[in-house]
Amino acid sequence: MTGSITTINAKQLEDSQSSNAMQSLTGKVGGVQISANSGQPGDPPQVRFRGIGSLSSSNNPLYVVDGVPYNGNINAISNQDIETISFLKDASANALYGSRGANGVVLITTKKAKKGRFSITFDTKFGVNSRAVKEYDIITNPGEYYEVFYNRLVTDGVYNGMSITDASTNAANTMISDWLVYNNYNVPNNQVIDPSTGKINTNAKLLYHDDWNKNLFKDRTRQEYNINIANSSEKNDIYLSLGYLNDEGYVINSGFKRYTARLNNELRLTSNIKVGINLNYARSEQNAPIQGASSSQYSNLFSWARNIAPIYPIWARDANGNFMLDSKGQRQYDFGTLSGPMGLSRPYGGTLNPYGTTLLDIKKNAEDNLSGRAYASINFLKDFNFTYNLGYDLVSGYYIDYSNNIGGDAVGYGGSITNATTNDYTVTNQQLLNWNKSYGKHSLSVMVGHETSDFKSKMLAGSKNNIAIPDLPILSNATKFAALNSYNDLYKVEGYLSRVNYNYDNRYFINGSFRRDGSSVFAPENRWGNFFGLGAAWVTTNETFLNGNEILTNLKFKASYGEQGNDNILYAGNVNLSNRSYFSYGRNYYAYASQWEVVPDSDGNMTIVQVYEGNRNIKWEVSKNFNAGFELSLFNKINIDAQYFERGVQDMIYNKPLSPSSGTRFISTNVGDMKNRGVEISIDADIIKNSNFTWNLSANATHYKNKITNLPNSFVSGIFKFEKGVAAYTYYLRQFAGVDSSNGDALWYMNDANGNKITTNDYTKATLYLSDKTLNPKVYGGFGTNLNYKGVNLALNFAYQFGGYMYDNVYQGLLPSGGDNIGQNYHKDVYNTWTPTNTNAQLPALDLSRPNQMAASDLFLIKSDYISLQDASLSYDFTNDVLPEGLTGLRLGLYGTNLAMWSKRKGMDPRLARIGASGNNGVSLNNYGVVRSISLGLTVKF
Repeated sequence: MTGSITTINAKQLEDSQSSNAMQSLTGKVGGVQISANSGQPGDPPQVRFRGIGSLSSSNNPLYVVDGVPYNGNINAISNQDIETISFLKDASANALYGSRGANGVVLITTKKAKKGRFSITFDTKFGVNSRAVKEYDIITNPGEYYEVFYNRLVTDGVYNGMSITDASTNAANTMISDWLVYNNYNVPNNQVIDPSTGKINTNAKLLYHDDWNKNLFKDRTRQEYNINIANSSEKNDIYLSLGYLNDEGYVINSGFKRYTARLNNELRLTSNIKVGINLNYARSEQNAPIQGASSSQYSNLFSWARNIAPIYPIWARDANGNFMLDSKGQRQYDFGTLSGPMGLSRPYGGTLNPYGTTLLDIKKNAEDNLSGRAYASINFLKDFNFTYNLGYDLVSGYYIDYSNNIGGDAVGYGGSITNATTNDYTVTNQQLLNWNKSYGKHSLSVMVGHETSDFKSKMLAGSKNNIAIPDLPILSNATKFAALNSYNDLYKVEGYLSRVNYNYDNRYFINGSFRRDGSSVFAPENRWGNFFGLGAAWVTTNETFLNGNEILTNLKFKASYGEQGNDNILYAGNVNLSNRSYFSYGRNYYAYASQWEVVPDSDGNMTIVQVYEGNRNIKWEVSKNFNAGFELSLFNKINIDAQYFERGVQDMIYNKPLSPSSGTRFISTNVGDMKNRGVEISIDADIIKNSNFTWNLSANATHYKNKITNLPNSFVSGIFKFEKGVAAYTYYLRQFAGVDSSNGDALWYMNDANGNKITTNDYTKATLYLSDKTLNPKVYGGFGTNLNYKGVNLALNFAYQFGGYMYDNVYQGLLPSGGDNIGQNYHKDVYNTWTPTNTNAQLPALDLSRPNQMAASDLFLIKSDYISLQDASLSYDFTNDVLPEGLTGLRLGLYGTNLAMWSKRKGMDPRLARIGASGNNGVSLNNYGVVRSISLGLTVKF
């Protein structure tokens, strides 16, 4: 009653089309920003509560399923099995979860049988998945590309002293023979471009053109089927469900399959004793072709599709442009090598063909998720209750990474095979004793408890090269040993907890909680931390002077303060841990202890190498949260929830880099304090509400400012600088000063000996400046509407973000300069770059001689503002008078997800930008873009 909580019910989830229930809630929860990390089906979203709460620890919230902390995958829970999802945003609401609630708590309650009812529900959706966000405005026509590259050669010739006439002739003569190699036209190499016009020869005819985007990204299907049976009797409630999801990605050879089964059963043995069990099993199979590929790798399909010039083919062609076939009559892939069927050495990504290798390779993740919750509840001595909760989560995975021996990254090794297995076990025990007593208008509730959580993780991964039989992805199918690694992780948390709630006449509410937690992440002398929460509320409309007021139907003031700990410390992205390299480095369960690896030489002799410097002084990162606000209802139609919050972080954990001479790369240490201050408001209103027609509008907005309040020493991390008095993730870059119109040089600012700001064309001399722009948005939220007329329902939901900036690394890469990017594609802003005939251009010249022309600077900072139509649905619920006997409900619907997005630059999706992650924060990446899903749905209830 005193905390900040938002609850999403089953009705708001039933129309969603996401393999992860959290992804469907983007823009719907005030104070919580949910955004896609990736469009890969099955991948989780990024969830942030009221800004960031850490630099080198996890910013992810705690998930609690059916009362017990959950350590499985959220995508293992079917959306159709969820009754409610509650977001606990302040200390009063989530302090009871102590060390694991510092970044917010998400409570998921699964469905149970309704009292006294038997029901069967069948739900299905079938539709199409496609790419939601259009590509950057890149060159897609071969002829246009030749013309652009020709102009780049002309500019380079002029820069190196040639006349325009000589540079034009030289560029036309050498463009293909010396640089691009491939000729898509039916004229000789030196006649493709007419140097008198700079255009394609009018007599040239295009022989072939393969569109990489159209072949790598194709519309695919999505289908989902769920059935549940529920029955409630005097002594027993049972809920049983089965589900199947096949979510095919629009990237070739990508997708996510899931099979689920759930049993929730409660047995009332007597009027005072009940026991229950909730079991969930999910089998998931994910095909992820760009998994593990960095943004700049050739094997990253998005990087390849937008960066390879449109003159290079997927399939090999002969001199007449015809497909070249193998002995079986199949098209041959062009891997861009002299030994290949075309006999040409492609300057961009030679030996590679990601279309072919994606179809020939196998990257598959198979996981079995078993989650169990058992409980026993006993009422005794009239006012007492004892509850014992047991939670068990198991994630057992088998992972395959097979790279073929025909072409691609592993062809030099004869192909490679990696197999990995993991088993993660979590056992949670809770003992809770409650006492509840009412004295007239006074109500008092006291709870004390104890909780333990034991986590074990085991991993084994092996790799071999030189494949014997194609398409058989097991280690025994390869002959040469490459690597074998494993680890066993242990993590334990123990907590003692208590809570007191007091209520006077449903007008005044006070609560307090205290928790003492011990974590195995810290050394024994720093292991235990004390955390608490206090809250108060006043329901003004229950006072006599407002009781029965028809205008002001609800008014509650509330405030809370509390402290919580965070022990979820991450390894730095540059750590060198061979035994963890397959799954990335993730969480550091032994932050206080130095860590070592056994490294063999070629003869098998042992060397022990230190890979992490432990710190026994590291201690809890503490989140201090203050919240104050009110809840207001007018005419029982308009509801407003407004809150002011402060989210402070004390003893912030940071992975501090160490000098190379130390032998290790960083040390985890408590370095400073940080604070988020902001306001959050949610409004919903029933504009029209009668028996035939309802119209509801809703909106929420969150504004906050982040500031580092204490930091003994500033530090730089990538394109950001962290120092006292400024926001975390403030950009630290060279400042672009324009273009030298005489020769096309890029200009940047620098400080001279007197501290004056002057310009320079020498990138190495340009000064790095602390920007006034940050990654943090100034405001984010969502809005929507829902209309229902006689069973016809229309719902629209939008999300938005304004005020922050991101670094468009993808755009920067599409404007290459220098001699090491031949055959790379261009953004159409290349027409705004300096040339000898375009000397007033806004962007510097692109040629082969000046590699720093488009080097990192604030030129590539762009607002991360966006508005997105997250989902829409149109459905019809048949009335009971037209339903046949035995049916209690029938719904037909059309559902759409990720239908539209508007941002500052075509192709750039700010929703994919990370904040508070272990790496790549604030930059656009060649990520798997968001998926648009449009489906027809049918729900039948018996």
